[in-house]
Amino acid sequence: MAKKMDMTKLDRIREASVEIISEHGILNSSVASIAERAGVSVGYLYRHYPGKVDLINDLLEDALRTITDRIYALADETNDIRKIVRGIVEFIIESAATNRPKHKFLIMLLNDFSVEINPDIRERIRSIGDTLIAVGRKNNVLRDDTSVEDLYIALVGIPMQYLASRYRFDFDSRPCDTQELIRKITRVSLSAIR
Repeated sequence: MAKKMDMTKLDRIREASVEIISEHGILNSSVASIAERAGVSVGYLYRHYPGKVDLINDLLEDALRTITDRIYALADETNDIRKIVRGIVEFIIESAATNRPKHKFLIMLLNDFSVEINPDIRERIRSIGDTLIAVGRKNNVLRDDTSVEDLYIALVGIPMQYLASRYRFDFDSRPCDTQELIRKITRVSLSAIR
């Protein structure tokens, strides 16, 4: 008889992974430390994930799927690229404000080339990018030479790296005004593609 999957344990494993990796980095995080923080045995973790890389890839895919789902939802609401860019920047900034470890974790993974991005996620990013470019060009909002890569950098890369620099260097130690930060990053992101 197959063992029943305990979703609360899996959620604890996923949450512990994010916390441990955001605190110690990918290389200095072990399956044992993740299992300990999650309150499960190492064997239980290995029953669901063959190794740390598989767990990390699952978490990365989930995070990228969440971002692409938000982009699709915004594209369904409006064909105004400016509103879509602002909506994604707002989504990233607000999610970082509510769960900093998860955001740091995602930044680490997006910048670690040993973590493979699932081809389905890659295709999803390309597909929504093509759609947004067509809409942006039709409305004369995007430059003619804007590529999917440019759009991805403007929508995801700039906000993520901006926050990464705040985490890493703390250039501005004043309390963060979230709305002002969203306006600033939106302006920078839009200038990259217009």
